[in-house]
Amino acid sequence: MIYKYISRLANRQRRLIDRLARDKDYSGTEGKVIHFLFENQDRTVYQKQIESVFGLRASTATQVIASLEQAGLIRRVPSKADGRYKEIVLTEKAGQYKQDVYSDMERLKEQITRGIDPGQLQLWVEITEKMIRNMEDEA
Repeated sequence: MIYKYISRLANRQRRLIDRLARDKDYSGTEGKVIHFLFENQDRTVYQKQIESVFGLRASTATQVIASLEQAGLIRRVPSKADGRYKEIVLTEKAGQYKQDVYSDMERLKEQITRGIDPGQLQLWVEITEKMIRNMEDEA
């Protein structure tokens, strides 16, 4: 029965983040990727990392990245370390949305965690990570 709760949580989170991103040049999912890129500007980020962090299939990650590139929010540039790979970097245009993205992610976090004790939240994170590992073992 736990699958019902996981589905409901994921669906409501997606709807909320999409609502927060409304009237912007990106969707909620794209906003989460932009936030990740802002948080990792000091590192080289490849599509594989985005797939891993967000649990996306390669085809889905490709669509998200293509949409962000088409909107002028990211660029794919050849890696300095290995030219076979493309680094994903934010553009100046994305910088215009930095405050919006951070604000939306903070609102999402506040709404999701409202009334939850930090200890309970930490336990939930640990259990969720274990569930993810359990499902990865079976894949």
